[in-house]
Amino acid sequence: MKKRFSFGLGAVVGLLLLVLSFLFLSPDQSYSQSDFQFHHDGQRVSGSLILPRDAKNEPRDCVVFVHGDGAMDREGLGYFAPYFSHFAERGMCVLSWDKPGVGASEGNWLSFDMAARAELVKAAINALRAQSRFDVRSVGLMGFSQAGWVMPKIAAKENDIHFYIFVSPAVNWQRQSQFMSALRERDLGAEAIAARRASGAPVDALLAANEPYAAFEALATSRDDVDGNAFSKDRWDFVRANMHADLTADLQKIGDAPVLLLLGARDGQVDAEESRKVFQEKLKADQLKVGWFDEAGHSLIHVDEQKPMDEWDGLVLLTKVMIGGKSAFAPGVWAAIDEFLAAQNSSTD
Repeated sequence: MKKRFSFGLGAVVGLLLLVLSFLFLSPDQSYSQSDFQFHHDGQRVSGSLILPRDAKNEPRDCVVFVHGDGAMDREGLGYFAPYFSHFAERGMCVLSWDKPGVGASEGNWLSFDMAARAELVKAAINALRAQSRFDVRSVGLMGFSQAGWVMPKIAAKENDIHFYIFVSPAVNWQRQSQFMSALRERDLGAEAIAARRASGAPVDALLAANEPYAAFEALATSRDDVDGNAFSKDRWDFVRANMHADLTADLQKIGDAPVLLLLGARDGQVDAEESRKVFQEKLKADQLKVGWFDEAGHSLIHVDEQKPMDEWDGLVLLTKVMIGGKSAFAPGVWAAIDEFLAAQNSSTD
């Protein structure tokens, strides 16, 4: 099981993004952003509360964001900005935070399994409801990619969750890894495929046996075809803790809460067809809405081909978002969100 792509693009890419932000971004006039802190397991988690600009202290609906993989900050490295704007324009608030150990948050996000991540989200929801600036009328969850293994663990009835929006969730961790491997091998010759699998098989075996990081270090030292930089200790432990993640059984915890599933047919990270099939099988037809976008990739932005993202792809994607904002997304994404939200509002009138 090779190291999976995350949006940790490094210092050089971070500098490029900073330059791009000065070149292309102006302050968004649709929302204001204020610091928001809460505590979980004795550690401070820092984030932002996004509100419509000039919002009055009146009851409002809120969306709590749940990150995907990687060392993500409260703004998703810039990817969240169009979502912030869109929800603010509809009078809603958004709560998002720096993952533990990122930005101003304490801790280490790699020490969390999916159940622990769900508890962190619950702490955020409780803190949102306890704040005194305005009354929270309803709370929905919106999660990206890996958040698909987190959000279903947060029972709708017990935690008073009004709706769920899933963006490009995978069903099963190991099948997701196999899916990406198959795409990477698609244009390789038989010899290259055999070599790739030969180097990956012993790593997979160590993970399957729940071996500690020292076993991986020993393997990498003994074999030239195993990249010793593929895993840090923290990443190794994170994969060991989460490699059996599967959302299928947890979907029942959603109960009857409305669900919007947003998928791109050209997703190179996740088998979108499998995700659609499982959600349709496990949830009731009248509670599930599926937004399917033929030319969209994992982040719901147009891509020319289906392939796993690398660091360059991530930079291109974020640049598109910085320049184009909401227009960078596949046609129909925002309309699907609006239609879903309107249905929730009409059901509570």
